[in-house]
Amino acid sequence: MEQQPTQTFKRNSFEILGECFSIYGRHFRKFILIALIVQAPLAVLGFAISDSLPTAEDLQRLQVTIVGEPRVALPETAEYSTEATELPEPLSREEITDLAFAMAGYLMVTLVLQSFLSGVISYAVGMQYATGWVDVGRCYSRAWWRVLTFVTLGLLFFGLIVLMTMGFALLIVPGIIITVLIIYWSADIPVVAIEGCKPIAALKRSFELVRGNWLRTFSTILLTILVVMGLTIIVSVLLAAPMALIGDEGLTGITARVASALSGMLSNAIIAPIAATAGTLIYLDLRSRKEDYDLEALSEQLGILPPGSTVG
Repeated sequence: MEQQPTQTFKRNSFEILGECFSIYGRHFRKFILIALIVQAPLAVLGFAISDSLPTAEDLQRLQVTIVGEPRVALPETAEYSTEATELPEPLSREEITDLAFAMAGYLMVTLVLQSFLSGVISYAVGMQYATGWVDVGRCYSRAWWRVLTFVTLGLLFFGLIVLMTMGFALLIVPGIIITVLIIYWSADIPVVAIEGCKPIAALKRSFELVRGNWLRTFSTILLTILVVMGLTIIVSVLLAAPMALIGDEGLTGITARVASALSGMLSNAIIAPIAATAGTLIYLDLRSRKEDYDLEALSEQLGILPPGSTVG
């Protein structure tokens, strides 16, 4: 059996990230398999509705719709070429509405599935501490026990993201308030996966754990987001390299769409467990600081004997 880390879960932000990658490296294949079970249907959905999602041309037209003719803002003395490429037509109100609903629907489904996946990973992290290994079936069985709770929390997170975006777009203060609330509720998924709480209880429990540790939690989450963003760029570039070598002429139509969907699925499957593992370690750190939570308590809560224990 593998040597387990120290029994205390107290760590600073950088130690949490280091432990995150240590766990991820030891159980890389299991974590990828766990993620693929969720990412595969999500990729199929994205492929099925790809015609409804915004394209690069749609984004250009949206920019023209919002900003208008860019040369209007130039001073009268400015010179510009009259042979410039003709600007695309602005989007109509109906087209903007259709694109907004398509994007919102896809984002909502994505966040719900990612919430469920994070719950599976949270239990996997706890299991590997308690036993040194990860059972994919048992992790999914545990998460399925609270699937409606994960769905509810995923929908709630979707609503908070929408409100936060609107808050920052219209007024700064509402966006900041929503951000603060998101951090207070950031431990809700591990709370459900490990403690078995239902939605309201999970939110209250998360708030209680983060209270008094908000800045610590925020800084760790921010650091994790920056690292995950960097890794996402690297992984995306590496996965896109084969398509770049083939060139635009080699991948056209449905072939290009399939290749893009597979690339996105693999990228998400590689990256998603990292964020979920870090989130679980943040939760364990908070419990250790507030409740002297240790490996024995975690194993007991999961119903798993810690390494070296025997049934008395």
